[in-house]
Amino acid sequence: MNKINNIQFEEFYSSLKKDELAIVNSLKTILESYPSLKLKISYSVLYFFQRSRVCFIWPASIKSGPKSGVQLGFCNGYLLEDKLKLLEKGNRKQVYCITFKSASEVNREVLEYYIQNAIDVDNQIFSKKKV
Repeated sequence: MNKINNIQFEEFYSSLKKDELAIVNSLKTILESYPSLKLKISYSVLYFFQRSRVCFIWPASIKSGPKSGVQLGFCNGYLLEDKLKLLEKGNRKQVYCITFKSASEVNREVLEYYIQNAIDVDNQIFSKKKV
């Protein structure tokens, strides 16, 4: 990671409240278990890329984020299966989110279902573009 990226990460983490940091760390730990996902700072928040943007972690402390808590957003959420009915659409057409108010709400098994679905969608979109 270069010096600019280190500064961006430091700015991100230093802007978080204690409860947001706990949620962010829980989500980040789960997402980092997927070797195909690469972490970058984009729009001042954590984005996970594979072939394109797959998902992001957006705390309320960061401008344009949720009013409270931390959102795990799926960039192509409109294409995901939502058998558990957890995805929040709001007034968005493409990006759907799950908002966490505390780290205890982060359920690895549930999130793995959505994350793997998002990775699969990213692979499908990319393979269609290459044809």
